[in-house]
Order: sequence, then structure tokens, then C-alpha cells
Amino acid sequence: MSKTLIAGGIAATTFVAYCFYYDYKRTSDPMYKQKLRERRRAERNKAKEDELDIPMPKTMDPPSIQKFFMEQVQTGEEKLGLGDYKGAVKHFASAVLHCGQGYQLLQILQSTMPPEAYKMFMEFLPKAQAKYSREMMSKAAPKSKEAPAQAKAATERVIAEEAVD
Repeated sequence: MSKTLIAGGIAATTFVAYCFYYDYKRTSDPMYKQKLRERRRAERNKAKEDELDIPMPKTMDPPSIQKFFMEQVQTGEEKLGLGDYKGAVKHFASAVLHCGQGYQLLQILQSTMPPEAYKMFMEFLPKAQAKYSREMMSKAAPKSKEAPAQAKAATERVIAEEAVD
């Protein structure tokens, strides 16, 4: 029994020593810090992208948009009832973007939502509008050499118009 105990101790010591060696080699790599920064930057960018991820309808015909709008309002109300303000804000923002009378819906939401949730919603809405505009412009962008400049100008124009509303 003592031989197996000694062999186990040697194996554990060898494993721990290898872990220290591997960590030393990994951190002493000249590219280690750069790779670490790039990975963290990519994770932050992905988190920001996911934060702005709002639901979109599968098709853009009026009946499916109306159905999508109702689903978003219902889902937003459910999440608001559960206390998930971030989820509710995303769904309500998607509903406002696909609503014909966005101003009236904003008034209704202001009267029904808790103040802190409405504040989150009003901070999130311009970002969601900008992302929505970029997505719509990229889908409808012409395929010419002047397209990127025209699409960018159109996106900025749409964003400016929405900011005025």
C-alpha cells in the first residue's frame, strides 16, 4: 500500500510541476499579452453586439409584421411582469420599431412601465433604431461602387430623422 501511495504522490507532484511549467511558458510568450487583449476586446465587442440584438420579423409583409408586433408587445409585457427589464426593453424596442404609430405606443409604454424600466427603454431605443436602420440599409443597398457611401449617407439621414422624432 505504501508503494501505491508513493507512486500517487510522485504522479501528483509531477502533474503540479507540469502545470507550473506550462503556465510559465504560456505567460512568458511575447505574444501572450497581445492575444489576451485581443480575446478580451473580441468578447467585449460580442457582448455589446448581443446587447443590441433585437428580434426581427422573418418577412416584411404587413400581416406578418402586425403579428410580429403583437408578439413583441406580449413578450415584453411577460418579461416586464417577471422583472426582466432588459428583456422587456428589447422586445418593446422591437415593437416600437415595427409600429405604425410609434409615438402613441411610447406614450402608452411610459404610462404602464415602471420609471426605471422606461428610462432603460429610452436609453436603449436610439441604439436599437440605429442598428435597425443599418440592417435595413444593408439589405436594400444597391450593388455598385458608390453603394457604401450612399448607404452610409442614407443611414445617417434616417438616424437623424429618427432622433428628431
